[in-house]
Amino acid sequence: MKKLTKNLVAVSCTVLALGILFVLAVYAFVFKPSFERHDPTEKDNLSHFKSEAFLQKNIADTEWFFEQNPQELTMKSFDGLNLFAYVLPAENARGTFVLMHGYHSSPLREYSSLMRFYHGLGYNIVLPYQRTHGKSEGKYVTFGIKERYDLRDWILETNKIFGDQNPVYLQGISMGCATTVMCLGFDLPENVKGAVADCGFTSPREIIWKVLKKDMKMPFANVIMALGNVMTKFFADFSMDEYSTLLALRYNKIPVIFIHGAADDFVPVEMTFANYQYCTSEKYLHLVADCPHAIAYLIDEEGYHDKVVKFLGL
Repeated sequence: MKKLTKNLVAVSCTVLALGILFVLAVYAFVFKPSFERHDPTEKDNLSHFKSEAFLQKNIADTEWFFEQNPQELTMKSFDGLNLFAYVLPAENARGTFVLMHGYHSSPLREYSSLMRFYHGLGYNIVLPYQRTHGKSEGKYVTFGIKERYDLRDWILETNKIFGDQNPVYLQGISMGCATTVMCLGFDLPENVKGAVADCGFTSPREIIWKVLKKDMKMPFANVIMALGNVMTKFFADFSMDEYSTLLALRYNKIPVIFIHGAADDFVPVEMTFANYQYCTSEKYLHLVADCPHAIAYLIDEEGYHDKVVKFLGL
């Protein structure tokens, strides 16, 4: 009996230890950056753009951007991180775009082409690196929970540079979209006039559940989520369900255009439908057929530009 008890204890301890290691591995993969602090490589970008032509366009537009000698801007986050952004002023600017990139990405991968388009329309450009990415400090991605405060503060920094009478427009792609839409729950300055919400998820819990359950087909996903939430609170000081885009949109008064690729297999288009439904302000919806995640502005460049120009009232 004693031997059986010892064996059961040993097996139980082994299972528990393996379970803890498994959850920690998932946690590290999902929440803590698994990349060195640099912009995505050309190989990464080719995988993202899914087209050599789109990649070459990104490279050309990025080169154009640096040829304009953009300014560098830093600020301190609400919790003490040094955050970095590029700023590209426009002559006789009609306003400013603040552009938020997505998870494990960079501002120039996701915005080199859009940034050049907006600058050509006469808008100043502010391109932040989100916390934990590139030139911005941080250890943990919080999927918009803390990043929304960063965007709020980038808006305030933008107003210091260009003045609070300068119209400000926000845009986010993927996690940058979640950051942007969550930020709309704040009482933002009156010169924030609109937001472009491109292929964003609704909450950290919803997108992580989707990745674990549907994409990775993880066993015991419920247990992983519960334990993972405990660890995010302990290590990164946030909860996966403490805030969402749906909650923010109940209080938002700023016009929003929601954009999503209809063939997006990473962030389900249904999440944009939910955001659109919950939005109580002036709102528009644009779906791009046969479009995967986060490249709608390339797949349907003309349609994308047309919808945004109309949204801007130009």
